[in-house]
Amino acid sequence: MRGMWERVAFQERAVARLKEAAARPVHSYLLSGPRGAGTEDAARGFGAALIASADDERTWDLALRGRHPDIVEIDPPEAILRVEHAATVVEEAHRSPVEGGRKAILLLGAERLNEAAANKLLKTLEEPPATAHLVLVSSNTDQLIPTIRSRCQEIRFAPLAEADVRGVLEAGGVASEQAAIAARLAGGDLGRARRLAGRLAAVRAAFVDAAAGLDGTGGAVALQVGRLNEALGDTVAQLETAQAAESDELAVDLAEAGYADRVAATLSRRLAERHRREHRRARSEALLEGITAFESVYRDSLAGPGAPALNADRPAVVFDPLACTRALRACRAARDALAEFNPRETLLLERLLLHLPAPRSGSAGRLTRS
Repeated sequence: MRGMWERVAFQERAVARLKEAAARPVHSYLLSGPRGAGTEDAARGFGAALIASADDERTWDLALRGRHPDIVEIDPPEAILRVEHAATVVEEAHRSPVEGGRKAILLLGAERLNEAAANKLLKTLEEPPATAHLVLVSSNTDQLIPTIRSRCQEIRFAPLAEADVRGVLEAGGVASEQAAIAARLAGGDLGRARRLAGRLAAVRAAFVDAAAGLDGTGGAVALQVGRLNEALGDTVAQLETAQAAESDELAVDLAEAGYADRVAATLSRRLAERHRREHRRARSEALLEGITAFESVYRDSLAGPGAPALNADRPAVVFDPLACTRALRACRAARDALAEFNPRETLLLERLLLHLPAPRSGSAGRLTRS
């Protein structure tokens, strides 16, 4: 139990409310707060608290690893959640618990529900089966229709300060300088900060270095695109290695637990679906983080030597201010193209880098940052 709630940093008030709610739960909850504020980890902890006692170490351990059959996490990769996604929530709510008298259904990114999907959920939110508790998680509750919010008990999470994010990273073993950079870049999103200090660190470094390595020639663009593709491929490979280990671990757990074949198959399917979602998002997430890294370089140049640098761990690079403005527009266009058209990544990178400026001659490392 302790390990689960410890992941929800600097949200003592929200966690206290969740613990109180678990003692006398209603059927539907809405956990709201900015991205990276801890709402998703809190939802998992709350799910465990709903179905188990505080001293049930096995249940809490399974919940921490996303393995408990009575805690169902629904997080489709689509940008919009439609009726078929809402139907999955309803179906899960009406399935009987496997181990105890309750089950928790967690719907992540609930702000993605379109109107038809939201309406599909209304009756279940208001009158779910006696064994089911629905927990919606949203980073933008203004996008939820009012009737969804009115049927849920809302628990709000506060934004995290940069210093708090940095402290969590350092407590987790991240070096002080790296933690400071990741916290500054993440803008209060603890999950993003953890990724920037972990498997996305090399991606961010490669893109920052690429901005300084352009000289206006096609040869430089080709060289940098090759390096960026290598960094993007490496981060996906790291994810695949971790997923393979997780799949092997689940197989061992299922053999030891002695679940019925139907339950074991369901848990295996859920893990496979989560892995597919993670894999689908990993490359685009890394590419978007890379575009953000480009933007941070040009913003550092525009801010000048007197402002705190986003990339304080890299040599400062100076660009012409007008060129910075044009580069930022090109980055925004690449971001929009990735969201709207799902283009081939290499072509997107080539087109983007052809529109990015070369640094002023001899500028790298010339400025001193505060």
